[in-house]
Amino acid sequence: MRPILMFAAATTALVSGVAPPAPARADSYVNCSSNDYRRNWCPVYSSGRVWLDRQYSGGRGSCIEGSTWGRDRRGIWVDGGCRARFRIEDRYGSYPNNGYPDYNYNNKKDDTGALIGGLILGGLVVGAIAAANADKEKAPSPPTPSAGSGGSGVAVEACRSEAVSRVAAYGQRPRIDRITTTTASSGGWTVQGYASVDAGPKAVSYAFTCRYDNGAAAITRLN
Repeated sequence: MRPILMFAAATTALVSGVAPPAPARADSYVNCSSNDYRRNWCPVYSSGRVWLDRQYSGGRGSCIEGSTWGRDRRGIWVDGGCRARFRIEDRYGSYPNNGYPDYNYNNKKDDTGALIGGLILGGLVVGAIAAANADKEKAPSPPTPSAGSGGSGVAVEACRSEAVSRVAAYGQRPRIDRITTTTASSGGWTVQGYASVDAGPKAVSYAFTCRYDNGAAAITRLN
């Protein structure tokens, strides 16, 4: 349609009064008749607006909005012999309860959204826990030092020998006074204790920390 014709059509609609908009695809139609000039109701399953689309009756059965037809909670009503087809704007989202208000509807929607959100969040949490457990199962366990060639006994003896060798540079008769701790860590052992030597007329004691790893002992602290 050309712009001039469109403007003319719009102007005609405004001059002639309020005209219903062009039917939308979703709009529906209902035929309703006042038999024997008595009032009758036809159900409407939408909260949208209603327009008189086509009048079938004539004479005394004229359809006049507010007089011989209208809309209320029960649907479209007709009276006085009015017979017509009515167009209903579909708005099922507002009143899903067969065209009537359901005052709990908004709460239902909120509860449903919260439930779905809770289920999604719960699923994510469960999935994260499962993934973490799976990673733990896949991750190799650190080797645990065992007795024998790599056990604590071998580590202690190697560290005793290394500590005696280190303190021998400070006096005579180097010796181990005691071993205080032996701890397994990262595939090896950490041994702590005290070693002493005779320095002149008195004995001098040294605290030491020794690391035993891959078959070798090394003093990491001596004071």
